[in-house]
Amino acid sequence: MPGRGPRASSRDAILRVFAEHVADRGYADTSLGDVAAELNLSKGTIVHHFGNKETLLREVHVAYFARRFAEADFVHVHLADPVSRLVAMIYALLAAHRDDRAASLACLRELVRYFDGDLTDYVRKQRVRYTEIVVDILRAGVEQGLLRTPDPQMTALQVFGMCNYAWTWYRPDGPQTVEDIARLFAHDILAGLVPRPGADPELDELVSAAIETVRRAPGRSASDDPGPDHPASGHGAPDDPTSENPGGDRAEPVPTAP
Repeated sequence: MPGRGPRASSRDAILRVFAEHVADRGYADTSLGDVAAELNLSKGTIVHHFGNKETLLREVHVAYFARRFAEADFVHVHLADPVSRLVAMIYALLAAHRDDRAASLACLRELVRYFDGDLTDYVRKQRVRYTEIVVDILRAGVEQGLLRTPDPQMTALQVFGMCNYAWTWYRPDGPQTVEDIARLFAHDILAGLVPRPGADPELDELVSAAIETVRRAPGRSASDDPGPDHPASGHGAPDDPTSENPGGDRAEPVPTAP
């Protein structure tokens, strides 16, 4: 990839560049030699640290989920009610497409690879664990009379499908920010599509508080949060994942946890 300068010889740098290459080219077309060249390392150094490409993909996934779980834990500690927690999780899932974009694409687009070989059990357990976080939020909301769904598990899958498929159409340089998209999604989930007089201002305040909570989560920096005029969403069709995507998207995603 021209234009990128040399990076430090570290495991984190190798993982970061590998994720960027997978996001740009797809897993099949990513070579350890190209990753090594970008970092001014020998291919042997990468093999020494990780062994092979599959291990690198696994490590990218491990680090990606560690960041998502850290956000979820922060949300749980700093937001008390299930409605605010649900909104915060929606925002966290969407913000990852902007603030953790390479790893998000590497994990979500290459998802089908996790269901063959040695990675299967580990990845499935992580996704089930993350799904249960949202399911538990929904159940708590139902028990407290704050949310209404006959099937929290199915509603959780609806949330993940809505947020995780954003990689097929979301563009960081598009006309809407992640915050704009999160507000729209949260309104659609919480208020439904049938208008209720007086509901919007209250929801706006709740959504704003949830967004600010996620922004303070561990591992996030001020640079992750764009200004009010920052563009964030394009309009490529969801059923055309290669539109306006220079790297091309090679695998169909599965609507489950991130």
